[in-house]
Amino acid sequence: MRRDARPKWLYDAQNRFWNWWTARFLIPRFDALGPHAKFIGARHVHLFGGGIQAGRALHVIASSDAPVRLTVWAAPEKKGEIILGDCVLLTGGTRIMAARKITIGNGCMLARDATISDCDWHGLYDRTSIDDNARPVVLADNVWLGDGAFIGKGVSIGQNSIVGARAVVTRDVPPNVVMAGNPARMVKELDKDATFRTRMDLLVDPPTLDRFMDKAYEQMLENNTLLDWARSRIAPGEED
Repeated sequence: MRRDARPKWLYDAQNRFWNWWTARFLIPRFDALGPHAKFIGARHVHLFGGGIQAGRALHVIASSDAPVRLTVWAAPEKKGEIILGDCVLLTGGTRIMAARKITIGNGCMLARDATISDCDWHGLYDRTSIDDNARPVVLADNVWLGDGAFIGKGVSIGQNSIVGARAVVTRDVPPNVVMAGNPARMVKELDKDATFRTRMDLLVDPPTLDRFMDKAYEQMLENNTLLDWARSRIAPGEED
């Protein structure tokens, strides 16, 4: 697709549908959800289990080929939790699976297919029950997980640190570093005294940002018609 051929009114209608879906099917599944949450492809966001909560301005981007899954599956006598801070971004294919507790700090970003698990889910010798050695996972503020990164049980990742694409992290990560590889190792140190601009800055005023984005879409889609959109779906040309 070279361009978005939808007329603006259709774009608005689709957004209203996703907002309705969110209110009807997603919000009730959170123990707590802060204001200004935005779910793109809400039908493909799947929550299972209790103990899932998120702060303000949670943004989730999902699709049929890359659903986002938040799963809490604790042993009967235990309680699991997933706690997301403010302004967290979860993109397509993200999986967060907690048997005990996973905490994700403010402004964290998870790229496509990133996975976090606080449990092995099966023991080395008893493979019929949840692993009793589950250990909490903590991502500090402004952590960025790259495409396909895996974070294992008991791991803590320090503030501002980055985990590269396909990296496998099984040990604690200090703040202000870049990790890469399998097993992950430090490949770069960040300047801890530098000024970091984060999603907390981007989303300091979500309503104003929403108005800006809506105006941008209005300009981008202003000449589109329903017939133009239908043609682009059925018989796309070189311009589509």
